[in-house]
Parts: sequence; structure tokens; C-alpha cells
Amino acid sequence: MYPYEAMFLVDPVKHGEDADGTEKVVSTLLDKHGAKVTRFERWDDRKLAYDIRGHKRGIYLLALFEMPGNNVSALRDDCELNETILRQLILRLDTDIPTYLAQCARYQEKTREELESRRAARRDDDEQGDEGIEDFASVQE
Repeated sequence: MYPYEAMFLVDPVKHGEDADGTEKVVSTLLDKHGAKVTRFERWDDRKLAYDIRGHKRGIYLLALFEMPGNNVSALRDDCELNETILRQLILRLDTDIPTYLAQCARYQEKTREELESRRAARRDDDEQGDEGIEDFASVQE
């Protein structure tokens, strides 16, 4: 059993009609191929960069699971034949799933801290810039 991360792009029209049913289609495919799903989450509906099978929008589903390596190609083939799934990307992870989730959490926290420090620096620059404008205005008088 190897750890995998998979992103499924599903048809938003079919998902809109029956959201639970569409998610169940993906989870049923994973179960069919012997996957032990650790995490399954729905992302948002997004505009696609280009049309895929005539669709301009798609809904992303993320799954983390363990599965025997020889079942991956059969899973990909079933996804290609399924009308609900527009695209899929299945990646084998280098580490086990709990370690991967911990790495993701650390990365998100680091990114959040960097973003906050950039925002604080930008606010400081804006405040200093405003003071410089006032000084320049007083010199003009």
C-alpha cells in the first residue's frame, strides 16, 4: 500500500444536481480499487483556464488515500470512462499521509506568517509615504 494524493475535476452541472451523489461517484471508484481514504474534501467551483469537454467551470475534489500501486492505472482508466469526472491527477506521496499533512500545515503557517509580515511592511511604507507627502506640501508653502 502506497500513499497517494489525487485531485479530481468534476462536472459542475452534475454536481449541482446532486452534490453528495457526485462525491459518492469518486469515493466509490476509490473503494472499488482498494483505496483506504484518509481525507476527502470538496474544494470550490472555479473557472477553468480552457474548456474541458465543453465545460468552462469545474469543481475540485481532493483525496488522500493509500492503495496498492498496481491499482493506480485501473483507477485512472475508470476515471477516463466516467462522465462525471472531467480530469484527474493522481500523485504518489514521498512520505506517509500523517507526515504529509503535518508538512502541509507547517507550509500554510509559514506562508500565512510571510503574508502578514509583508502586509505589515506595506502598511509601514504607506504611513511613511504619507508623512513624506505632508512634509513636501509644507515646503511648497
